Amino acid sequence: MSNTSLHHAADWKALCRSAVSLKPDIIVIDSALVDFLRGVRIIKRLEEVKNIPLVVLCDRDAPIDEYFAAGVDDFLFRPFSWIDLQCRLQVAFRLGDTLKTIKNQNLLLQKTSEELKKQYNLLDEQRRDIIDDITYSRRIQNAIMPSPEMLACYFQDYFLFYRPKRIVSGDFYWVAAKEGKTIVAVADCTGHGLSGALLTIAGTAFLNEIINYTPLNAAEFLNQLRLRIMRLLHQRGLEGEAADGMDISLAILDYKQKHLQYAGANNPAYLIRTSGELLILPADRMPIGIHDYCETPFTNHTYSFEHGDMLYLFSDGYADQFGGPHDQKFRTKRFQELCKKVYHLPTAEQRAIFERTIDEWMGYRDQVDDISIIGIRC
Repeated sequence: MSNTSLHHAADWKALCRSAVSLKPDIIVIDSALVDFLRGVRIIKRLEEVKNIPLVVLCDRDAPIDEYFAAGVDDFLFRPFSWIDLQCRLQVAFRLGDTLKTIKNQNLLLQKTSEELKKQYNLLDEQRRDIIDDITYSRRIQNAIMPSPEMLACYFQDYFLFYRPKRIVSGDFYWVAAKEGKTIVAVADCTGHGLSGALLTIAGTAFLNEIINYTPLNAAEFLNQLRLRIMRLLHQRGLEGEAADGMDISLAILDYKQKHLQYAGANNPAYLIRTSGELLILPADRMPIGIHDYCETPFTNHTYSFEHGDMLYLFSDGYADQFGGPHDQKFRTKRFQELCKKVYHLPTAEQRAIFERTIDEWMGYRDQVDDISIIGIRC
């Protein structure tokens, strides 16, 4: 206390002026001062001094609650000794230091908060730009794939259940006609979102090219697609090379001869007879892309069908979806049973059941992959 300097003010105006100019460590006020509480409230509203500890000299029967409500920080009751005053001021000094520390921390937090807000606004703007770009990419992707009106031109009775995991999809479906026959494919590209969507565009473009230069052989379509995908991705079988590509099921339907060809890269297909028999159309266990057996040609399978048979082409997103009471995959067996359960129903009703079933299975869980199913009444 030996280095302490005291400044005296006789009224509120003088006190306020001194406090603002000097910024003292402690303000001590006598409660006997005229308009005491009004003066305390004025001081506590002054931005420059509102965090300075304010000690009041008062009688023991003073209305302490009112003083606290006005903004007083501490009290010293009359009568008091010089030692009492010293002790009380030392406590107030420590309180003042604490308040200064808190004030500095608050200023730092405020500055940090403002900076974080700026960064958040910047990130939010960038996020909106990215979402806008991806949303526009979805329009392009949807325009490239066959529309429902186009599918209706190729199939008299069919349904499409197509649900991307994100805004754009790594699955795609493709349909074309040649020599009186209809070619249809469902493919699942590596990844989902933008990475998968880029491959869907390439796959669609390549299939549109292949149909003009390749005989109507399902396996040869896949052979040619594999060559083009490997060339596009510069895949040469080197160690550490990315194994990007796609799985696909492709069928060529001849409605006049009631005959179909099928070839698959990892993706099988199902043909359900009107009798309820489910025939699994097998796929070769290799993808469209670099693989240990990429020199091996795909296998072409031929089948006959009858009017009313149901053909299902699909990606693995439906069977791989987690959910149910035990948080497990839907699985292939359950998917096959569902196909057998609904195959005889109208295709629009089938689609509704596939959608409702997977929604109930998922519950609150997120979709894990893109989902694509095309069902065609032969």
